[in-house]
Amino acid sequence: MAYPFGPSQKRDSSSDAVLQWKHKDTSLAQALHDTSMQSQYDAACKRLLSEKIVLAWILKECVPEYREETIDDIMNKYIEGTPEVSSVPVQGSRIQGGNTEDTDLHEGTIRYDIFFRALLPKGKGRLLLLINVEAQNKENPQYPLVSRMVYHLARQTSSQHGVEFTNDHYGDLQKVYSIWICMNAPKHRANSMNVYEITEKQVAGHVKLKKADYDLMTGIVLWLGDPASKEYKGIFKMLHTLLSNKVEEPKKRQVLEEEYDIQMSEKMEKEVSAMCNLSQGILEQGMEKQRIQDEKKVQRQNIKRMKKLLAAGIDKATIANVFDCSVAELEALSPKQTR
Repeated sequence: MAYPFGPSQKRDSSSDAVLQWKHKDTSLAQALHDTSMQSQYDAACKRLLSEKIVLAWILKECVPEYREETIDDIMNKYIEGTPEVSSVPVQGSRIQGGNTEDTDLHEGTIRYDIFFRALLPKGKGRLLLLINVEAQNKENPQYPLVSRMVYHLARQTSSQHGVEFTNDHYGDLQKVYSIWICMNAPKHRANSMNVYEITEKQVAGHVKLKKADYDLMTGIVLWLGDPASKEYKGIFKMLHTLLSNKVEEPKKRQVLEEEYDIQMSEKMEKEVSAMCNLSQGILEQGMEKQRIQDEKKVQRQNIKRMKKLLAAGIDKATIANVFDCSVAELEALSPKQTR
């Protein structure tokens, strides 16, 4: 094993500096590259989720208002316009107006992953739903995911003022949904779905209000994963197949077309191909990181061994030959011990 630097290079004589020499110039560049790859992968996932046929399946399987509707009707009659991807700010004066940007002190500009409006079938109460779909690779340990979802619901609701209703016409508020898809859930949560909504609880008396007047915010969390589970079917299998970096492109096409009648458009094919390529790149980067970590571990162990041999009075030339380094490099490791 060659030592981390050549004899002619300028170096710090401390063992820590010697150990880090090989990697210090590339760590930042590698981190930036990793972040870029992950960002591109996340963006491809969002664009796939924003396809109308995919959203139609999510609405049919998760949103009661569309349970009796066909995928074709949901896609072509009810979902309005083109769903917006990472363009509508969460913190803004209005729910619409994609050029408006607000910033959070710690997170910068915060935007919904996917935002769209969907008309309601006749007899389902209000005119439409405002729907936000979020894709999560993993849950942020700094806060509960469900708490952030509640924040999104509150913003979707309050931002309707001046758009869906004016003045005090709160009866014109439209119902909002926030649907969170966790792609790499731990096994004990995989293939699960929870719903969070406002309900009426009669504490005293028997007053019962019309549900449509308060049933205005619903949050849904789906946890994907574990193909071996008996619950791996329906929306869980469809979304996992579409988004997983462990399902190869031909298999994605087969499952989506044969089981869900999702014919891959040219745009979807392009996104799936890009996502598969990026996921392979991310996997290779992970392997490279592990290789570097293993190499650093070996280097640390070798430094400890060399120090012990030096302390025991073993000839420096012999040690240098065993560890494939020069005597000068060995002397730089611990000057006090080599005098």
